[in-house]
Amino acid sequence: MKSTVRGNTLIATMVTLVIILLLASAFMFGSGMFRKPGEAPVSSRPDGKGRTIPGAAEAAARDVVTRDRLSQVRMAIELFKTNNDDQFPASLDELKLPKEVLIDGVGKEPFVYDPATGTVSSPHLGHEKY
Repeated sequence: MKSTVRGNTLIATMVTLVIILLLASAFMFGSGMFRKPGEAPVSSRPDGKGRTIPGAAEAAARDVVTRDRLSQVRMAIELFKTNNDDQFPASLDELKLPKEVLIDGVGKEPFVYDPATGTVSSPHLGHEKY
């Protein structure tokens, strides 16, 4: 009778380990693991956030939250203006929006509102274009 041994071969185990090491090194590359000692971390963002790969993904998600909140506030200003004889609100409090909508997603700072022009913007560095 022939007996068969089942299990992982050495080659299969080595291939699996190499794949895991490649993925881990790609993941850790953004963390500065391969940077020279004393070398400053590099970030492509003006605010310096997102120096690691997961950190960059989190910062990008917070940017999306900021854009969404700004869009909601701008729509609320337009609705207020339509219902009040083309007058802008004196402050963002007149819009009766939840407090978390009036705060920047990244810097946790309140949005800057100009009642003369009805413009609202984010005070966070790098969000000038929003």
